Amino acid sequence: MDTELVGTQAALVRINVIADVTIAHVNHSTGDVVIHQETYEVPQAEATGVLVTGDGVVATLYRLLREDLDTVTVPAANRLFVEQIGAQLVDGNDTTGPTHATDPAIDEHLQHCYRRVEHCIVVPHERYEVVLLSADTQDPVPATLVNQPSGPTDVALLRIGAGGLPTASLTPTQEPVDDAAVAGLEWEVSQSDPATRTLQPAGEPVRLDGSRLTGGQTLTSSLAGGLNGGPVIDRATGGVLALADCDPSFVVSAVGAASIQAALVGAGVTATRSGFDIAFADGLAQINRGEYAAAAERLQTATTYFDSALARDYLTFAQDNAAAQDDPVGNPTPDDGGIPWWMWGVVALLVLGALTAGLLIGRRRRPAGSDDRPAPPSGAGHSPGDAEHHVVGTSGPTDGSAPIAGNASAGPRDADR
Repeated sequence: MDTELVGTQAALVRINVIADVTIAHVNHSTGDVVIHQETYEVPQAEATGVLVTGDGVVATLYRLLREDLDTVTVPAANRLFVEQIGAQLVDGNDTTGPTHATDPAIDEHLQHCYRRVEHCIVVPHERYEVVLLSADTQDPVPATLVNQPSGPTDVALLRIGAGGLPTASLTPTQEPVDDAAVAGLEWEVSQSDPATRTLQPAGEPVRLDGSRLTGGQTLTSSLAGGLNGGPVIDRATGGVLALADCDPSFVVSAVGAASIQAALVGAGVTATRSGFDIAFADGLAQINRGEYAAAAERLQTATTYFDSALARDYLTFAQDNAAAQDDPVGNPTPDDGGIPWWMWGVVALLVLGALTAGLLIGRRRRPAGSDDRPAPPSGAGHSPGDAEHHVVGTSGPTDGSAPIAGNASAGPRDADR
């Protein structure tokens, strides 16, 4: 397991772009001036970003964050005409796409609004929400734009009001990277409850060569489905090489990590590791070494900084394996229906004690001078030498050391004897 790669996955975020659209329609066709105006919240886009500072700065591309009148005008106009003018829409009054009104006169004005003619005014105001890969409720939190990007492939920096968050490392390169991936978060719908959905890490294998990004047949659809603006990561190191871009013509490219660093410098933002990063990396490294109890402690510490879904998953894994180390194979516990190993030892000691006591009593009852004669067989059928061949029901070493799970030298289990 590469700790940096998992750390980058923990730093992924989903970005919601919402436009508060004020739309006004001016109708003077009857000689009187009638103005219908309202402001509506319109979902504009979903994008992917990556946390680059522990105090909540997210890097993405500006393409989906900037004003997009074509996307927000139609749903706002539909609502205005249904709610303020009383239109009935051919495709249903809840439709968000281009349609027609059933009344030809009203439909003419609706089509004018779609084209934003001079008597239909549309003014959007974008705002942003960030959804973190948290273990509990994955609710969006407000974010503000901290720099001033202008072009679609400019790096945009968003800030959320939080601290101790996961971060990804930036690793600019001019060399081609064959084993890379566009990483992001996708919504996964619960099979048992379709109304419930959670974010899960997702990725598309790619090759990065400068600004050129090539991948499989599903790359463009994944970018269009929400991974746009997400990090291109080196799968060997977990470092962020670039940000992925897909334009309206489905041309895919990449903006290098050096541009992210330049944007951070321009905004006066310093990329630093967080307390979560340190504790999380420690815990993952300890899992790699098989130190599960210590890993569980460090991962528990990481969740006190940020309750990451990935940190919780690895914490559960470490705790389960730590418990398995405390209860190694060959030492069944009362919970699994076996007899505890130490009771076999107690039984063996009692049996040996009884045999020894019986032999001593037998010696004391022999008549004088009988020491040189062979002893008659006892009713128990044992001789003193029999004790040397008695099998004590404990597995593993006999020097008191704990058996090692999965070690063939630990001996057969009690249940197999």
